[in-house]
Amino acid sequence: MSGYVFPGREWAEEFCKRLSTNEKYRAAARTWEGSIAFIATNIPAAVREKLGIGERAGFVLDLFHGECRGVIWSADVSSLDAEYFIEATYEDWMKVISGQLSPIAGLMSRRLKVTRGSMAKLMRYTTAALAMVSTAQEVPTEKV
Repeated sequence: MSGYVFPGREWAEEFCKRLSTNEKYRAAARTWEGSIAFIATNIPAAVREKLGIGERAGFVLDLFHGECRGVIWSADVSSLDAEYFIEATYEDWMKVISGQLSPIAGLMSRRLKVTRGSMAKLMRYTTAALAMVSTAQEVPTEKV
């Protein structure tokens, strides 16, 4: 295997682990409290087959004061609960992970949609969001 498959459980767990050891993220998110669900839609057939999921899947990160305390993953996003939900197509998430799409530009253009939670609060943590993306870019991600 050349990496983890996004948005699979192993990818999410590795992302969480790396967030907790990223000093830039820990500093930028030192006052953040709240879980965030990352939902991928329009997941390609090859990814769905590899992960055993449908066209939508996602995970919740339990984030508290710069630490990722755990992951809840589900192939059934209706079972997820979090203070914030951020939803995007699989293609757009892959662009964020690869650095081709800034999360801030994605939110402003609605390619990434906040479907639950306060956009105003999220925007106060843009430095943490950028550190999250740089951390996601460090997760070995398999191209399916």
